[in-house]
Amino acid sequence: MSTITDKLWRTGSNWIRSLPNLLRPQQIQIVTDGHDWVITEVAKSLAKSLLEKNLTRVHVSPFFHFLSDKVIHFNSVPAPKRFNRNKVIQTWYHVNQNDPRLKEMGRVASRIDLLHTTAQTTKAMLMQHGFPEEKIRVIPMGIDLTLFTSAPSPDRKRIRAELGIPKSAFVIGSFQKDGDGWGAGMNPKWIKGPDVFCDVVERVAKELPVHVLLSGPSRGYVKDRLTRANIPFTHQFLNAYADVNTLYQTLDAYLIASRTEGVPMALLEAWATGTPLVSTRVGMVTDVAVDGENALLADIEDRDKLTAHLLRLQSDSALRSQLISQGIAQAQNHRWETLINRYWEELYKPLL
Repeated sequence: MSTITDKLWRTGSNWIRSLPNLLRPQQIQIVTDGHDWVITEVAKSLAKSLLEKNLTRVHVSPFFHFLSDKVIHFNSVPAPKRFNRNKVIQTWYHVNQNDPRLKEMGRVASRIDLLHTTAQTTKAMLMQHGFPEEKIRVIPMGIDLTLFTSAPSPDRKRIRAELGIPKSAFVIGSFQKDGDGWGAGMNPKWIKGPDVFCDVVERVAKELPVHVLLSGPSRGYVKDRLTRANIPFTHQFLNAYADVNTLYQTLDAYLIASRTEGVPMALLEAWATGTPLVSTRVGMVTDVAVDGENALLADIEDRDKLTAHLLRLQSDSALRSQLISQGIAQAQNHRWETLINRYWEELYKPLL
């Protein structure tokens, strides 16, 4: 099945599954943007965890249905301007300064019962723009540790060989969407820091035999920069979100160079897969990562520090081992099976 046909099939299936069950209406509906990407996977994990604990009936879709749900949770999708018949939860992962909702925060707050975010920095920014603190709940992101696992060295070597990555390469990973829209991605999303990522990789490549492993849609800007810098890379397209686990298992380091984030998911995925993490201080990273213990951190746009961290990883085996072991341990604290209790008690239960 071609990529386009496969995408149309999955999109159509999502729309069909989104139709409400009028004979057995759900108590909670989680609304996503309809794309098979990270936001949808988070919604599915929330629903799965709630159902497994028999806490409530829940449905995930790109639509919302007034008659079938008591609580509607807009997961990174803006809530409609008028909403009178249901309780409303809005998840707002990060603050984009161009978001039109910031200019009408009072009106936004009036139609939302609870606002969820994953980072204290996002909470602070929303409060600065006038959102009432008593309506905000900060609950960290979870991860499915049945999907994301570490792998022994022989498996990592085998996966690299299958991807055609040289044994001697220092492999840096980036598995995000950092281009506008769902096309080639030549117009970058600057908040994701693709320019910083490329600047740092180019500096490291002057010292080490770098190979960049990419995944995610709309990576045109990064691929163009790497091509012009003569830095080898592999862009691996995935059939399913869970397949990204295998890509992490090839890496020497994962680099987050963002200017703004809500989580990012790579924080937890890198930890769970035993991948040393180098990151700017953004989003949930600031809340849960400790520099020198479970990650190597730098201020936003600090290219010198990010470069130094990556070079240090290559030469300091003791540091690599510590980051790996501490990251795996920290990932256990973010298992959906554990965090779902907070989502239930702090978000859903009070509104049902």
